[in-house]
Amino acid sequence: MQFKDWTTLKTAGKVAFKRQPEVAEVKDSDGNVTTQHQSSYIYLEKKVYDVNTGAESIAKQEMTLAYLENVKAKKTAEKAALQTEIAEIGKMITQIKKV
Repeated sequence: MQFKDWTTLKTAGKVAFKRQPEVAEVKDSDGNVTTQHQSSYIYLEKKVYDVNTGAESIAKQEMTLAYLENVKAKKTAEKAALQTEIAEIGKMITQIKKV
């Protein structure tokens, strides 16, 4: 998924964040098996389609807040670098027009 498509896909019901609890089976002192919810993780659920058959399936990708914050920071840095480069190209255009 391209990040730029998030809003469109979300609106169309093609992607959603879900929480998946992690369950562990534990034996008590009597030897009975019980389940315990240890923690949970968040994943991005998205509908995908087989190009040959058109069959729909669900793909899950684990997501963390730290990962998304990291991606945002990198994109912000790339944007700043591009803005600097664009400003320099603008200066070059101004200079070449004077020649």
